Amino acid sequence: MASGYPMPKSPHDQWGTKVEYPPKVTTITVTPTLEQIFADQFFLGFHDQITRWQTLANVKRPTSFPPYNLIKVDENSYKIELAVAGYTREDIDITVDKDLLTVKSNLKDQTSKDEILHQGIAERQWQQQFVLGEWIVVTDATLKDGLLTIKCERELPEELKPKTIKIK
Repeated sequence: MASGYPMPKSPHDQWGTKVEYPPKVTTITVTPTLEQIFADQFFLGFHDQITRWQTLANVKRPTSFPPYNLIKVDENSYKIELAVAGYTREDIDITVDKDLLTVKSNLKDQTSKDEILHQGIAERQWQQQFVLGEWIVVTDATLKDGLLTIKCERELPEELKPKTIKIK
């Protein structure tokens, strides 16, 4: 067999240690940090993205309650729908801090004199967080029939919109 490796006469070397052919090759993979990646000449001006992506690492991961839908209406419009049956407008807080949208309940624990045999309707505190893309702003929030709808739009500043340059 011509494999490129010299074939031993026995599967052991001269000291009796078992030898594997072909020999194992150890590969070391070095993963660069975001700072090292963005130090490259092709990523000029992307340093602010590092902080945006580090925000992602600190976001509380989505839970299953309340269930939600993420809907792309068109190229620049989005909707977030949360099923919040049993909650009123006063029970829900919506805040935007930089690029982090937080929706949470502020429902206080209610004590009832009634004996509850089965509680399938949630009356608890919860929180959902969504990281907004660049230039995405929350424009509206409505609560109707137990469905909280939050509308978001991409509002690109005029100076970033494509423009035609007239040649003189």
